[in-house]
Amino acid sequence: MDTVTHGLTGWLVARAVPSEAGKKMATAAVVLGSVLPDADNIASLFGSELYLRLHRGISHSFAGVAVTSLVLALLLYRFGKWKDLKKIYLLVLLGQFSHVALDVLNSYGTQVFQPFSNARVSFDLLFIIDLAFTGIVVLGLLLSRSRPSRARAAIFALAAYVGLAAFLHVRAADAVRDAAIRGGVRVVSSWALPTLGEMPAGTDFGIGRKAEAAIAGLPGAGTQGGGFPLPAGPFAWNGFVDDGSTYLRAEVNPFDGAIAWRERVRKGRDAPEARALKDLPDVRTYLWFARFPTVFVSTADGKTVVTFSDLRFGGATTRRPFVLRVTETPGLSPQANWGS
Repeated sequence: MDTVTHGLTGWLVARAVPSEAGKKMATAAVVLGSVLPDADNIASLFGSELYLRLHRGISHSFAGVAVTSLVLALLLYRFGKWKDLKKIYLLVLLGQFSHVALDVLNSYGTQVFQPFSNARVSFDLLFIIDLAFTGIVVLGLLLSRSRPSRARAAIFALAAYVGLAAFLHVRAADAVRDAAIRGGVRVVSSWALPTLGEMPAGTDFGIGRKAEAAIAGLPGAGTQGGGFPLPAGPFAWNGFVDDGSTYLRAEVNPFDGAIAWRERVRKGRDAPEARALKDLPDVRTYLWFARFPTVFVSTADGKTVVTFSDLRFGGATTRRPFVLRVTETPGLSPQANWGS
């Protein structure tokens, strides 16, 4: 989730926790804890490769938050008026756990087991920005100014919202897998990931059924809709299928199970160009981070450019740090450039 939503959620959690003494300090402890893990965003100042390695790493792990919660609690205890270190520590820890819990709901991946494992956990339930989720949090804050019970009710509403997302996730995953099997595709594995929804540009605001395309007719690159981006609700999904040698991506309607196939690309890790560059630190980090890595090769003026992208983030765009371009010039070492 975005940092603002993390902070607002921490505030809502603080409202829901009974605290007779030190109410202001208790709120500060939870709110500060709820945004503290994102301090690792400072790594972006030192380059995209370092950012991908560190973001949602040790600062978002169970071991990491246990230590940083103690550090923050000691600072609040030292400079604050409330002198109950144990409660301050537990409240900071609660705020940090709320942050980690929200982050594992999206598809970016969170290394909750660092430093013992760099495995990335992602439940693939919500898009990283969800205005409906944030709206429930804000409404809960507005209604609970004098009644903490309403803050608890808002948290239950958030849990129900996540439950709805889980239900739609299962439907979307089943739909893309079943469509691939019906099309004669070998399904090694399949996934459904939340994506950025769209508000139709025309006057028809209803949920239309997309025609199901034949696997054999997949285009090389998907076409985008003509609507306005609207990150509100777990209602837009991308389905992915690994057939052993390629990734297939489809837009999925979780309500009626309709599938619109968009692209089919070779798996980046298996590409000879990727294998030739696997010892380059930037490439090694990218292939570790990417869930659906793809490779595009172009040649001009005697130079070869190998572009790495991840289908999670829409393909070979110029967005940092999710695209890596490696330029190979005869007689020179390969040069890595992120998002340009």
